[in-house]
Amino acid sequence: MPVTIADVARRAGVSRSTVSYVLSGVRPISPETRRRVEQAIEELQFRPHAGARSIRSGRNGVIAMALPMVHGPHNQVQMPYVWAALNAAQDLGFKMLMLTDDDGESAIRDSVAGSQVDGVMLMEVQRKDPRVPLLSSLGCPAVLVGTPDDPARLPVADFDTALAGRLCAEYLLELGHRGVGYVGQSPAAFRRDVAYAVHARDGALTALRAVRAAAAWTSCDGQPGDVVRAVDHLLAKVRGLSGLIVYNERALPLVIDRLNGLGLRVPQDVSVVAICPDDEAERLHLPVTCASLPVEELARTAVRLLAAQVNGETAASVTILAPTMKTRGTTAQAPAENPVHS
Repeated sequence: MPVTIADVARRAGVSRSTVSYVLSGVRPISPETRRRVEQAIEELQFRPHAGARSIRSGRNGVIAMALPMVHGPHNQVQMPYVWAALNAAQDLGFKMLMLTDDDGESAIRDSVAGSQVDGVMLMEVQRKDPRVPLLSSLGCPAVLVGTPDDPARLPVADFDTALAGRLCAEYLLELGHRGVGYVGQSPAAFRRDVAYAVHARDGALTALRAVRAAAAWTSCDGQPGDVVRAVDHLLAKVRGLSGLIVYNERALPLVIDRLNGLGLRVPQDVSVVAICPDDEAERLHLPVTCASLPVEELARTAVRLLAAQVNGETAASVTILAPTMKTRGTTAQAPAENPVHS
């Protein structure tokens, strides 16, 4: 039979409540009584329930990732963040609880109010995210993995996706492209006003329109039929289109396939640059020019910021990771003098 608090109390000659107070630290206990209880615990090899340990330390060693899981192709894009965060949390001695409810506010409130978690990582942050003021009001350690309009004084870790969009636009502009289309994240992401999707799009379009380049954008769910729609829409919308920026990992290979299917060679007829995680192009076996986003570094950074708060340390208020332009092939070059689709 497992050893219980009652067994410890009998061995130490105290009440069960006294043993509980020693374990929890919620009431002062005389040094002699504490010594007897601790000696009994050692002799009996008693292992207190995790709940008792958490009361004593004020922690339970669990952090939450609040990530609304998106069904469909985008779910595969989320997983590298999840795995990298899980590994980082484990390295720092934490377990991770996934809060995947669509009603993120309720799940966060319940897990924090019920002392199930020591802190919360907020993912898929919207520009006006109702979960942000909730977390701020709860007063628990938290980090926003994304940049809302008002972070409510909570620490932020994010990619500079606006810079990523701008770098892609400037790359094409420097090559001489003056008709550029932008294929963004899913319609659902824009309906939710997800910050990274909006910031990347706006960064690209602002740079293009600043030099009066012809530009248009469309969302895309990454499914074959919608990729066809997106590419055809941009070809019709932007006269003389010779460049495409794609921030949609699932759509990227299908965009190139559609262009080839229309008899448009990449990069001879249409140059393609992408915004994507470090290893995504390699995983898709595409030799693509891209603004590369360090996914694993962002996940590790967010977990470290959260762990620092849980441990009573001061976390940086804003940590922004910059993208870098990388060329893994020849998907972009100077435009042809007379585009075949103009």
